[in-house]
Amino acid sequence: SGSSDPYCVVKVDNEVVARTATVWKSLNPFWGEEYTLRLPRGFRSLAIYVLDEDTIGQDDVIGKVLLSHQQISAEPRGVDSWLSLAPVNPDEEVQGEIHLELCVPEQGHPRVLRCHLIEAR
Repeated sequence: SGSSDPYCVVKVDNEVVARTATVWKSLNPFWGEEYTLRLPRGFRSLAIYVLDEDTIGQDDVIGKVLLSHQQISAEPRGVDSWLSLAPVNPDEEVQGEIHLELCVPEQGHPRVLRCHLIEAR
């Protein structure tokens, strides 16, 4: 069809904590959504899945970005960059990247993370 109806799901250790709106018929979706995530003590990873909403059947997973606890902790000033999507299924190829901004709003509260899902391409 040449276009997707993409949306993102944010998961902390496989638990869904946020979902963006769906951007209909777009290959360059702009979400501009911001969430404040409370990370459990000792969490392992933060994952952002990009999916293609289908009115019939299952939504297709386009790709994901996975950030480990170590990667997030190693960036005290946060992250603001384009991150490449990785395939969810190792046999598939995936293209595209997502613009993500992460920051710890208050020093001394490393378990509160502000997550700004900006756009994809």
